[in-house]
Amino acid sequence: MNLKATFKRFNLFTQGQRLIVIISVCVALVSMLILYYTPSPLLLVPIIVALNYGLFRRLLVTKKIRMIIAKSLRPFIWLSVSLFYFYSIYSINSTPAYIFIICLSGCSAVYGLLSYIEIQQETNLMLNNSLTLVFILITTSLSSLLVSYWNWPVPLVMVGLWLVNFLIGLWWLLDFTNKPQLLAALWGFVVVELAWLASRWTVLYQIPNLPLIVSQFSAIVTSLAYGWGGIYFHYKHRSLKKAIVFEYLGVTIVVFAALILLNRWTSLG
Repeated sequence: MNLKATFKRFNLFTQGQRLIVIISVCVALVSMLILYYTPSPLLLVPIIVALNYGLFRRLLVTKKIRMIIAKSLRPFIWLSVSLFYFYSIYSINSTPAYIFIICLSGCSAVYGLLSYIEIQQETNLMLNNSLTLVFILITTSLSSLLVSYWNWPVPLVMVGLWLVNFLIGLWWLLDFTNKPQLLAALWGFVVVELAWLASRWTVLYQIPNLPLIVSQFSAIVTSLAYGWGGIYFHYKHRSLKKAIVFEYLGVTIVVFAALILLNRWTSLG
C-alpha cells in the first residue's frame, strides 16, 4: 500500500502534464470543427468553459471553486481571444484550411503552456514574459479588428480591452510586486487611451506570407509593454543599469519611429 501511494505521488506531475496535453488536443479538435464547419463560433464558449474548468479541477489539489476559477482564468481568456482573432482573420482573408488548422493548434499549444505555468510554484521568467507580450499583441490586434471589421461599438471594445489588459498586467506583476492592482489598472488605462486615439484611424498590417493581421496600435502597445515592463522588472530586482535602460528605450523608440514615419498619413488611413 505504501509502495503504491509512493508510486502515485511520483507520477502525479507526469499525469498532470498528460492531462494538459489531452485537454489541449481536445480544445484544438473542437475548435477546428466548430469554427470551420459551423456558422456560429459562440458554440465554442460553453465547451471551452467545461473543458477548462474540468482540467484545473483535476490539476489543483484544492476543490474550492474560487481558486479553480482564478487559476483557470488566464488560459480561458487566452483561448477566447486568440481563437476569435484567428477566426476573424479567416473570415477576412478566407485562410486556407491547413493554415487555419495550424493557427488553432498553436492557440491550443499556448493554452497548454499557460495551464502548465499556472500550476507551477516557480515560473520560467523568459517563457512567461514572452507569452505575456504575445497575449498583449493578439488582444490589442483583435480589438482593432472588432472595431474595423466586426463594427463593434467603440465604448464596448474599450471596456473589454481595459479589463483584459488589467488582468494581463496583474498576472505579470504578481510574482514580484506586493500591490500590483494600481499598476495593472494604470497600464489598462494607458492601453485604452492609445486605443481611443487609434480608433480615429485604423492602420492594419498584413504580415507577408503569414495569416496574421496586426494593427499599428497593437505594435505600439506591445513595444511599450516590452520597454516599460523590462525597465520596471529590472528595477524591482535591483539589476537596473544605464545600458539596460538604453536598450529597452531604444527598442521602443525604434518601433515608434518606424510605425509613425513609414505610415502614409492620408484621410483613408
